[in-house]
Amino acid sequence: MKSQTLNLLKKELILGNTIQTIIWMTCCFGMYFIPSYPTYIGPFYITLCIMMTFALNQSSHDILYTVLLPVRKIDTVKARFLYCGLIEIVSLVFAVFPAILRLKTSMPENRAGINLTVAYFGLQLIVYSIFNLIFLGNVYKNPLKPGIRYFIAAIAYFIAYALCELPVWIYYGMQENFEKGIIKELPKLALIGQKLNDTTGEFLKPQCLILLGGILIFFGVWYLIFYRAAKQFEKYDM
Repeated sequence: MKSQTLNLLKKELILGNTIQTIIWMTCCFGMYFIPSYPTYIGPFYITLCIMMTFALNQSSHDILYTVLLPVRKIDTVKARFLYCGLIEIVSLVFAVFPAILRLKTSMPENRAGINLTVAYFGLQLIVYSIFNLIFLGNVYKNPLKPGIRYFIAAIAYFIAYALCELPVWIYYGMQENFEKGIIKELPKLALIGQKLNDTTGEFLKPQCLILLGGILIFFGVWYLIFYRAAKQFEKYDM
């Protein structure tokens, strides 16, 4: 059964949304080099890529042809989930290079939001998890009509993005007055933003804990919604 899943994953990688995946992945990677640009926006293009993968089923009848093969429905779902999870993780692996480059060079600080810190990678995994929970966790109720579920998931993505950025935005808003001594002490939310956004290594331990939490949440959510989606697809009438 494992070989069936690997063969279906190979089909996803070769015959699926390949060109669009490369385009969106390139856009995501390139946005990390923009001096002041919201860091969470680049990975949003990866969610577009995931939605387009399902949307292509409407014209190519991919799901219908796949289930006619001697494979289990659960293997079809598993291959698609592995593909979606893989491109999400790869998008963050690619972000490590610009993160190191920004750290080692004199590139300006990102004033539009969080820098490419260790905490960012954990928070982005959590944002991905929220998107996956809403979109992948429900799309197999009717995989040929992903539009509405993607719209809801996209709204949730931006709400999660805003909540993750809020402490950093507050910190930026108060940073100048704090450094000038006008404000003697930062409020708690601004302190959280300072710790999330720090690139000096002073708050590396709490940032690593956020990264670890993001990893656990990402894979925990992936595991739960996979079995949920598999049950939905078993009930889906082709």
